[in-house]
Amino acid sequence: MVNSDTIYHSDKKISTTSVTLGLLRKELISNLGMKRAKAFLLRYGWNLGVAYAKKWLQNPANLEDMLTKGDLLKIQTGQTSKMAAERTLKTNVDGKVVYIFSTGKWTDSIEVKEHIKNFGLSTTPVCHTQAGISSGFVTMMTNRKVYCKEVKCRAMGHDECAYEIRIEEEWHNDPDMLEEIGLYRERSVMDELNHSYEQLIDQKNYIEKISTFHDTLTKNSSEGRSVEELARTVSRILKIPVTIEDLNFQARCYAGMDKDTYDALKEDFLGSVPRKICGKPKLTTNDKNNIIRGMLHNRLIAPIVVQNETIGYMSFIYADKTVEFEKDSMLLQRAASSIADWFLAEKASIKEAAKIKGYLLEQLLSKPYQPESSIVNQCSSMGIDLKKAFYIAVLQFTPNGLDTNIGEFQKQVLSSITRYLEMQNYTILITQYENQLVMLMPKVKELHFNLENIINYLSNDYWQGIFRIGLSNESETTSHISERLEEAQKVLRINKKDPIVFHEETNMIGALINSKNMSTIRRKAQKELQPILQLKDSKRDELLKTMYVFLLNGGNLQQSSNDLSLSMSGLLYRISRIEKLLNQQLRDPRAAYELLLMLDALRVIGDIDV
Repeated sequence: MVNSDTIYHSDKKISTTSVTLGLLRKELISNLGMKRAKAFLLRYGWNLGVAYAKKWLQNPANLEDMLTKGDLLKIQTGQTSKMAAERTLKTNVDGKVVYIFSTGKWTDSIEVKEHIKNFGLSTTPVCHTQAGISSGFVTMMTNRKVYCKEVKCRAMGHDECAYEIRIEEEWHNDPDMLEEIGLYRERSVMDELNHSYEQLIDQKNYIEKISTFHDTLTKNSSEGRSVEELARTVSRILKIPVTIEDLNFQARCYAGMDKDTYDALKEDFLGSVPRKICGKPKLTTNDKNNIIRGMLHNRLIAPIVVQNETIGYMSFIYADKTVEFEKDSMLLQRAASSIADWFLAEKASIKEAAKIKGYLLEQLLSKPYQPESSIVNQCSSMGIDLKKAFYIAVLQFTPNGLDTNIGEFQKQVLSSITRYLEMQNYTILITQYENQLVMLMPKVKELHFNLENIINYLSNDYWQGIFRIGLSNESETTSHISERLEEAQKVLRINKKDPIVFHEETNMIGALINSKNMSTIRRKAQKELQPILQLKDSKRDELLKTMYVFLLNGGNLQQSSNDLSLSMSGLLYRISRIEKLLNQQLRDPRAAYELLLMLDALRVIGDIDV
């Protein structure tokens, strides 16, 4: 049995082990996070250094000697087993320190040992207590704000732990050290504990928010709400503007903002998003979110993935660029998943509806035996009112060197357009008909805009080719639908340049030619041009194109030479041969007019390509 008298000490020393300090350090990092634990350890070390400096200043000695003695502090406190240091110290005539620079290294740091044991290798230095001790001790001794930075650390895989000590002003070009200096000035451990408590409360509220959000979305989805209603629900619950857009960022719907705001932010987004070589936005199409920071707003974007295929994007919009929105990633992914579920549920019905719409359009184009009113009623049930004005459109694709089966390619394009139209909630009839893609499009105010978007969408998906759309005259009855189809086909042959061509804007030749007079025109033109038409294909096409360009330019030799990329002598030779074959003078106004008329007619009906 041991008994002792009570002994009072002004400053008791408590022995502990490196394992104990390691456990304390582990708990701090685990509960406060790396940054806040670092701040705590730096300040703890700082206060240790200040306390030792105050004690030694009670018996002051030469400053250089006291600083050298201070270098041994970390050995005395058990932080390390060996120290090496070099120092440059300058003072003014009054003895005030004007410059100090010190480098050194410490060996066998217990902070390194315990950190590696508990967390493995680090990406940043870990000897925070030792850096704090040096900073606090030297600051107290020199009466200047002095800070120690660990520049190498064995916990990072370096061969040693090394440091530098400088006056605060000397660190102004080192942003990482300036951030570390800020940690010395942060709150006390009680404030840290309060902050941790507040974080727990925030986390609890956030989890409750996610739960409520999840339950509401699940309920709305099970009730069969539309995608527009789901977007409004997400925006209302989270108080965040929301967009649902296709792969080319054309809006299916948006909520929480008006059209002018949406248009302005979309322009800002398109100007800020990174792009691929082909010009398409460069975004991840897997389950990861994308963050785009524009000039006017920030945007958090998640792909809408249906059966491993990205069909569009859902975005949260942050007009206040100071808002920390990364925490909303989980909510966005949950919302995008609900939207994807909606499209998946609709996919089967959409596919079946597309088949029915295609069948109905084929029936209209092929003039079926069933009464017209029957098809009109069936189209009405599919959302197409044939009692109102509509157009017939033909989609033309030029492979541009792409080796592809046209029939299979048309099926792919048909699927892409169907998917795009569903994202845009725009109802049309579309089908493959006589090796073409034919569309019946109700007359709407934004028709030209919709056509442009279809072209852009397809061009982005199939950038190797060139897409064009020919549009018929307006029709209010299905009885003339064959004529409307003919107009859409014909206008693409007349205008070979523009991506969207309207029949109402075509020339007189195109307006006059139709299926009733086509055979007469063909016979007349073939009779007059027979000497050229009977030549071999390459020679025939060469002379026809030369004649067409020459006549179209009003007999201007220089312009024709430029347009054909042909020398003047070559052009004169061809003109001479044409005149000889046809026994006509191309400069004769009457002959030139008739020949140009015939060439235009053959071009419109598709017999020649010039």
